[in-house]
Amino acid sequence: MENDCERVIHQKKARGFLFAILFANFFRNLGVSIVDIGLPQFVLSLAGSLTSYGIIIGVFSITQAIFQFPMATASDRFGRKRMISIGLSIYIFGTFLCYLAQNLIQLIIFRAIQGAGAYSSILQAMIGDYYRKEQGKGMSLYSFSLLIGYFGGIIIGGYISYYLGFRTIFLISSILGMVSITLILIFLKDPKNILIDFNSNEEKNINKLKLKASDIKILLNEKKFKIGVLINTIRWFLFSGVIAYLIWVLQIYFGLNQIETSYLLILVVSVFTTFVVISGELVDNFGSIRITLIGQIIIINFGFLFLIVSFTGSLILFLIATIFSGIGFALYQTSANAYLLKVIEETNSDLKGTGFGFNNAIGFFFGALGPMIICYSGEFNIFIPYYFIAILVSISFVLTLKYLKN
Repeated sequence: MENDCERVIHQKKARGFLFAILFANFFRNLGVSIVDIGLPQFVLSLAGSLTSYGIIIGVFSITQAIFQFPMATASDRFGRKRMISIGLSIYIFGTFLCYLAQNLIQLIIFRAIQGAGAYSSILQAMIGDYYRKEQGKGMSLYSFSLLIGYFGGIIIGGYISYYLGFRTIFLISSILGMVSITLILIFLKDPKNILIDFNSNEEKNINKLKLKASDIKILLNEKKFKIGVLINTIRWFLFSGVIAYLIWVLQIYFGLNQIETSYLLILVVSVFTTFVVISGELVDNFGSIRITLIGQIIIINFGFLFLIVSFTGSLILFLIATIFSGIGFALYQTSANAYLLKVIEETNSDLKGTGFGFNNAIGFFFGALGPMIICYSGEFNIFIPYYFIAILVSISFVLTLKYLKN
């Protein structure tokens, strides 16, 4: 009886630690999206261009992709709290250096340092540690805190950048990072100190995600897996690039201020998020391939609507094309991942972790390249990236129709 009471007490503590993680995640994403809104004007103030803007966005993602797995692996060996603290400290240091940057080279280097503090995977691992029997609930709370932080940062970032100056966004982001690390240092303990006494059979059952070459070969022998990864990679590349580019186009081409950009971006992201939720039900009812094709068709059709926008300069038409393209990407994202899961399940159900680890590793890298290449193409004509997107999605549509439909 006493042991049961102690178990309940420790489970309550574990939930308290989980909410500390969620608040830390909220402040982290609040700080990241605050920076996104003010970055175009900051780059221009340093005599930068659209290309340098893309590099500054992309270099953060590249170093984040490089250090994500080593940081997560180190947390298994040295402890979650220690590695999160190290990662956050690097992120805060890099962010504050960005605030002090006096030229583009400095800003690029400091953004690379900022991205090297890659600790988001450790936060997800800690949710798995604390919510061992309710991981779905834990991950849904994690995603919710991420979205709320991102939405909040979009709005707050617009006001901060407009009224306090675009350089201030990095200072505020640094302060929010310090709030996150304070929460972690005060409230978090490593899971083994909390649950080990009551989960003795589980304490050594925390498996590391390893991409084994032999397992990957099994999956790569399946043609549909390779095509599925390729289609997902195209989506990662385009979506990450178009989000960064959208902020630049609204502020620089259409001349909107940061506050106006914030509210329009909220509209676009809200519609996208809604259709991400809806698409899960659509995939279950109509099949992943059909929904993938529908999503691709929407992107292609509304992608070429940007040709009309290029002649008219209409902000309303631009927003319509952007919103419907976002709907297409939402359907494309969910259904393509669902199809990949189905292929892995049919090939070898024990390789789901390896399959998605391989897919995400490639996707994360190409997602980092997206802003660089798409922004560079925009130097020639502001609407060329949208034609480029329509063409690449057309290729993805043909691949889906030819290799996956049957």
